[in-house]
Amino acid sequence: MNIRRYYDRGRNPKGFWGNRAIKAMNGKRHAALPEWVLGLIQLKEGSTILDVGCGGGANIARLLKHCPSCHVTGLDMSQLAIEASTDYNYRAIVDKQCLIVGGNATQMPLAKNMFDVVTTFESIYYWPSLESGASEMLRVLKPGGLCVIANELDGTKPEDRALENAIGGIHIYDIEEIIQDLEQAGFTGIEAHHDEARRFVCVTARKPVEQ
Repeated sequence: MNIRRYYDRGRNPKGFWGNRAIKAMNGKRHAALPEWVLGLIQLKEGSTILDVGCGGGANIARLLKHCPSCHVTGLDMSQLAIEASTDYNYRAIVDKQCLIVGGNATQMPLAKNMFDVVTTFESIYYWPSLESGASEMLRVLKPGGLCVIANELDGTKPEDRALENAIGGIHIYDIEEIIQDLEQAGFTGIEAHHDEARRFVCVTARKPVEQ
């Protein structure tokens, strides 16, 4: 498979190959990162959660399994992903525990101060600007709310830069870049977790209570 096409399908899945990409997102290979992240964070009962770049919807289901009393909204710019997430989480949608909406990370069609938690898994690679996306996450979070950014690539290897050059239009962030953009957006209480063996990254931050 051409690597550019593979990542383009992850950016905005469409058609037959987009369906294949979504199935891959929901597969076992991508389960290790969210399971690691859910072991690091604590979700309060009844929390409202937004998952940005929800893809095929598997992480929405994981969040609801981790916190059954929570409500999760999934956001994605791909119509195919919206349909797949809706199918994957149909029961939760019927039970009014889940909502899937269309939109992109830097211009969310959501009101401010809506969510207790905002997560994004393996999505920021594709954003035109992490700082702009972080500002949107800050806007939709309630004061004191938690932001969670998680990636499978930590931006520490020369092959990460080679991958960026080969594909174009993506950026693989290292931890310091993520922290810097979160600080510039206005987040505080930033904490970074790094599984060096697997190259997993999870950065959490809080919206200031006084905002």
